[in-house]
Amino acid sequence: MAQRNATVAVIGAGDFIGAAIAKKFAAEGYTVFAGRRTADKLAALVSEIESAGGACVARGLDARKEDDITAFLNEADAHAPLEAVIFNVGANVNFPLLETTERVFFKVWEMATKAGFLAGREGARILLKHGRGSLFFTGATASMRGGKGYAAFASAKGGLRLMAQAMAR
Repeated sequence: MAQRNATVAVIGAGDFIGAAIAKKFAAEGYTVFAGRRTADKLAALVSEIESAGGACVARGLDARKEDDITAFLNEADAHAPLEAVIFNVGANVNFPLLETTERVFFKVWEMATKAGFLAGREGARILLKHGRGSLFFTGATASMRGGKGYAAFASAKGGLRLMAQAMAR
């Protein structure tokens, strides 16, 4: 596989969608910077990408923290020009409405919406500097309709969807 002189940052490189995205970009020759709250959980992904001939740098990352996002994206860009930022932080929790505390609601919003804002804004700063690149935000059907027990998640993913639309304009 030919390696590109380019990086992709996957924020929320979890076991399913995030890992699949990271593997696809790695297979296309990008160096993948994979971020997840617990870096140890990225070992299998790094191993799989590297055994297929790709390159992956794993980092522990709290996407809710501006300094963490900024440092993560700047590190990726310092390695090679950043060409894409993928935001895939999960926040899928089911709580009956009357059991949804203010703390739960805030944490879910913080993970899905605030962290997405930080990733998009900081990613855009770097991509605009290069004059190219893409921002991607993974979604959920909850962003279009709320389901039973998903008041916090639906509002957070809906907020992320609307924020991404505003960023695109």
